[in-house]
Amino acid sequence: MKRAPLPRGLFVVALLQWVPPLILPPQTLRAISPALWAVIAALFALLGVSLLRRQAWSRVASIFLQGFNIIVRVLVTVSHAVQGGKPGNPVDYWLVGTTVVSIILSGVVLLYIDRPDIQVAMA
Repeated sequence: MKRAPLPRGLFVVALLQWVPPLILPPQTLRAISPALWAVIAALFALLGVSLLRRQAWSRVASIFLQGFNIIVRVLVTVSHAVQGGKPGNPVDYWLVGTTVVSIILSGVVLLYIDRPDIQVAMA
């Protein structure tokens, strides 16, 4: 039995799903060690290849990862967006901006990967 062709959008999701969780303020990006970057890259590469190979666990893992990203972003932003004790500019605009962009992109990935046609293609 021949499998249906891989949806083009799934290919894009497999390649770019690492973007939403890693949209961070510049000071946070600089603080991450190169060894941690290597581990993150390896994990996302494994997840992307597994999506392209249509392994069911990878779709569930992608949904979990993007949903968890949204939850963590909301919690961190609520607690850290306003910086007490900083006169003149109490709002951390980098954090708020990167959070909004990351949540929107994670939502797009979630909406796409949870569509019925993608679920059928992954089965």
